[in-house]
Amino acid sequence: MSRVSSGPAVIAVDIGGTKSAAALVRDGIRVEHRVERATPAAVGAGAILDAAADAVRQVVAAAGHAEIAGVGVGSAGAFDEHGVVTHATEHLAGWPGTPVAAALSDRVGLPVRVVNDVHAAALGEVASGAPSRRFVFVAVGTGIGGAIVSDGVLLRGASGMAGSVGHVRAATMRGRVCACGGEDHVEAFASGPGMELSFAERAGVRMPLREVARRARAGDPAAVEVIAAAATELGRSLAPAVTVVDPDAIVLGGGVSAIGPAWTAPLAAGLRAALRPPFSEVAVTVARAGVDAALLGAASLVGGVIGADRGCRVR
Repeated sequence: MSRVSSGPAVIAVDIGGTKSAAALVRDGIRVEHRVERATPAAVGAGAILDAAADAVRQVVAAAGHAEIAGVGVGSAGAFDEHGVVTHATEHLAGWPGTPVAAALSDRVGLPVRVVNDVHAAALGEVASGAPSRRFVFVAVGTGIGGAIVSDGVLLRGASGMAGSVGHVRAATMRGRVCACGGEDHVEAFASGPGMELSFAERAGVRMPLREVARRARAGDPAAVEVIAAAATELGRSLAPAVTVVDPDAIVLGGGVSAIGPAWTAPLAAGLRAALRPPFSEVAVTVARAGVDAALLGAASLVGGVIGADRGCRVR
């Protein structure tokens, strides 16, 4: 591979329950030498960190003589200010209590900073030039995560998980247990698996959401209704967050946002129907950072190198 130009850069890491990625990020927005691999999620924390460290070393080797300022990590789970996992689901075995920042730093010999992966994606939106500096970021995929950005600053919250909109009580739908164990959280109905379950209940067959979305594009009434109902429910359930935070925009990310207007339009309509002025003027937009959002946001954690003029900060 060709070498990057001179000047400090950051290695960004995105640790997910299924796959992990690492890349060199220069100037806050240029992603180079990206590597991706399956996360050994069921093996344990040591194996997950070993895989992440190996990916970092691959990026360092590919970058040649690039000056590396540090490593930023976005990962599933909640983290304290020292990069220790304070809470995580069973998707990453043995993750709770893991000192991710210190353990990864020991493995790669570079300073490491860590935040939740959805928080990192929200910072990636800031780094990509988000049109709003005050927004609630909502990532919808296997689960529903969220983050709050105020004047360009990510709000971590006391537990490190501020903005967890997927675990508010659904506005109207009832009768399901969320993956976290809570009852009738909106994630149970409006996440990818939630929509798959709703379609199975209606059509009598379980299939991946991408197939449900394909059927919706072809005009299948059941698929259209399931997607619209889930989107509307999510919009209604986001209304309390809008009234409390008073953002300029709701920014939608995650794999489900790729469904397009069949999902985003009823979500926006459901949200606005549940609001009154001045809150009903909130914009609803799709994230612009794309698949590299968490990498860009993770890179912005490494202070003094990138992002200062973009306000990529954490509080």
